[in-house]
Amino acid sequence: MSSLTVYHQSSPEYPNKLLTHAEDIASTLAAVGVQFSQVPVQQAVTAGTASDELLAASRVQVDQLMTAHGYATAEVLSLCDERGEGCELARRLRAEQSCQPAHLHYYLAGRGLLALHIGEYVYSLLCEKGDLLLLPSTTAHWFDGGEHPRFAVLRLFDSAKVPDFVPVAGEFAAAFAGLDDC
Repeated sequence: MSSLTVYHQSSPEYPNKLLTHAEDIASTLAAVGVQFSQVPVQQAVTAGTASDELLAASRVQVDQLMTAHGYATAEVLSLCDERGEGCELARRLRAEQSCQPAHLHYYLAGRGLLALHIGEYVYSLLCEKGDLLLLPSTTAHWFDGGEHPRFAVLRLFDSAKVPDFVPVAGEFAAAFAGLDDC
């Protein structure tokens, strides 16, 4: 079940709010310009499957989402690390970053914790299969798949290629609870 925990940036150990109803999550995120909805995944997807295979298997739904939201480029981040060996992708995603264009995150399989740093608050969203988020341009965020990451996330962009994600200086993200702490 998806949930949203809201923290003031000055007190990462004390949440201001914990929401578990999709409607409450959507309205709270909408107030800061983020769209949240739940859309059933049409094709069975397994986390850890190669990205190109997942794109091919999900092509019909990917095309529908790209058309509906006006996006031009798609990528899938897929990882299944049952032994907890860690990998560069998981480490890179845990660092706070942003990208210039607005973009969409759609969770095809597994789960993870997507944290959004907007203004003075951090919106930490436990995302699961079927969760869809539209992030405004330059939204600072990070993603934690936990000690044993298992996820497949489709990201759509309105640019001709996947944009560069720019790291945000500092270790801000490390102060907040990760997936395994929830």
